[in-house]
Amino acid sequence: MTSPLPFFLGLDIDGAGSHPGAAAVTGLAGADLVAGARLARSVRQAENAGFTFATFADALLPTAPGAPSSARLESVTRAAFVSRTTTAIGLVPQVPTTYPEPFHVAAQLASLDIATTGRGGWLAAVTRTPETAHAYGRAAVDDLGREARDVVQVVRELWDSWEDDAVIRDVATGRYIDRDRVHHVDFEGESFSVKGPLITPRPTQGQLVVFAADGDVAPSAHDERLVDVAIVGGPDVASARGAARDAHERSPRAAVELEVVLDAGGRTGAERLAELAAATPADVRSPWGTGALRYVGDAAGLVGLLAELAAPGPDGTRDVDGVRVLPAVLDVDLPVLQRDVLPALRAARVTAAPRPDATLREALGLPRPANRYDARLSA
Repeated sequence: MTSPLPFFLGLDIDGAGSHPGAAAVTGLAGADLVAGARLARSVRQAENAGFTFATFADALLPTAPGAPSSARLESVTRAAFVSRTTTAIGLVPQVPTTYPEPFHVAAQLASLDIATTGRGGWLAAVTRTPETAHAYGRAAVDDLGREARDVVQVVRELWDSWEDDAVIRDVATGRYIDRDRVHHVDFEGESFSVKGPLITPRPTQGQLVVFAADGDVAPSAHDERLVDVAIVGGPDVASARGAARDAHERSPRAAVELEVVLDAGGRTGAERLAELAAATPADVRSPWGTGALRYVGDAAGLVGLLAELAAPGPDGTRDVDGVRVLPAVLDVDLPVLQRDVLPALRAARVTAAPRPDATLREALGLPRPANRYDARLSA
């Protein structure tokens, strides 16, 4: 029996924290929340703590109109900004599937993966607010799962539109690429079509790691696994484990989304959560608590919870492969995670810090996919 892969840990890095009251209790202004120096510092802190990857939230509309917590820059731009100030942590921007142009999404993310030498990922999200459709100047999408399926499908095909050795740089003939190894995808979806090929070479990982909430992306008509890491939640550990076990039927990896409010600064997590709730704007669009597992308490209890989630079954396999941690207040919860939680998990050999020379796929135990258009592979 082989040992399971190390339990992976992701951290969401967005503004003051995942709780909509975080900016108010910390007193951070909008300029502070989008400052590049603060972003780089937070991501380096997460990397030094040993997190496997960081995610960057994104939304076109503010969570509360005019509130400081609404300040945000585009997620791929933020991930690219820290790509050269980090060496090991995976960088996973949230990019919606509902209204942005799929071709642009594919090109942006491929460029990110090249810039990070294989540490790029994609949190493929759906957009449920009709106001966002209006902001894009488009009609609202009714079938979000179908649209997400078509977008993820064509983005994956575009990443494969250049074979790995399409760039030849032949000085003698003046050719940069071998055009026989660059392909049109000719994709016809239900609401759009894409001709291709992409304007960038194939990503370093071949395909970036695709994350998505389980069920957001409808199944592929070709039995292709479109999502590499399914994100699930649940009101308790048993429910979360069951959701992860079910998600493995559709995705090779399953991660639990975990909101945390830790004891810190001489205050209990429960006291901090009450303060955050009182500070949340009344007109916030997305209140905290959307089905994720939640932990409120001290660091030792969180270590125990994560060890419980990571525990393999009798056959040596896990229901849960990792977690994505949503700290309520980044500047308060991250230092506790770095000092008291991740070191304890590494000491217990539950998790391991990613290697500087590893791709995100390697850190998650995912193989590098073959190119679907490479005829030599099927010869």
